[in-house]
Amino acid sequence: MLLFVNACMRGAEVSRTHKLCRAFLDGREFTQVDLTKEIPSCLSGEEILRRDELIDSGKKDFKLATQFAKAEEILVGAPYWDLSFPAALKAYIEQVSIREITFKNTATGVAGLCNAKKLIYITTVGGYINEQGDFGTDYMRGLCKFFGIPKFETFRAEGLDIETNNAEDIIREAMKRLEMGRNNEK
Repeated sequence: MLLFVNACMRGAEVSRTHKLCRAFLDGREFTQVDLTKEIPSCLSGEEILRRDELIDSGKKDFKLATQFAKAEEILVGAPYWDLSFPAALKAYIEQVSIREITFKNTATGVAGLCNAKKLIYITTVGGYINEQGDFGTDYMRGLCKFFGIPKFETFRAEGLDIETNNAEDIIREAMKRLEMGRNNEK
């Protein structure tokens, strides 16, 4: 099962990131977590303690985490916001980071428990990512290691809001790269 984590906050009709995600998903069956409609809450200290109690008592009724852990492939679509991605995606990651479901603690550190062989991260940027960094991509790459997902790919379209650029041409070029990436999988 392909899991699409949709953090394209401007919605399907406006979001350029979502447009790229649709191109990637074209012709594929997938399950979607739509963070534009249902934003998970950020965890408070009290909620984390309660969650730990549930895990320690053997209860593992964490729907989002179980869905994430069982996915065979994961697509995360999120625009570049404030050097990373929208807060809704971070809140979702907090909800799926569940000990004994997506990762476990071992004598030597942390071991990932996720089934996915690959996570694809698609993002769009109005300007250009230069020396300020792309902490969203770095975070998602690190998350793959944490969850035990062996392969990470990213597709990014930059410069979409620069006056001298043609945003549609940039999107078309990014779609070609996505298509090439999908064809190389076969």
